[in-house]
Amino acid sequence: MPELASDPAPSPETEAVDRQLLEQTRSEIRRLPLRLREALILVAIDGRSQSEAAELLGISAKAVEALVYRARKILREKLPSGE
Repeated sequence: MPELASDPAPSPETEAVDRQLLEQTRSEIRRLPLRLREALILVAIDGRSQSEAAELLGISAKAVEALVYRARKILREKLPSGE
């Protein structure tokens, strides 16, 4: 007898929780100070390298690294851990 594959689609409850977490994440990103938000978006969302982000922001790559680190730390403190 062939094995039945489970439905890969998430349940409506899971989708609702995911949408809520996504909106909460967006909201917390909008609340970040501008420099933190800019660096985070360029590196973590747009996928740019730290060097590229540094050039766009007119700062050093090390400064971008520090800004992204601080932004992620703030978000970790504000958002549920997902555990």
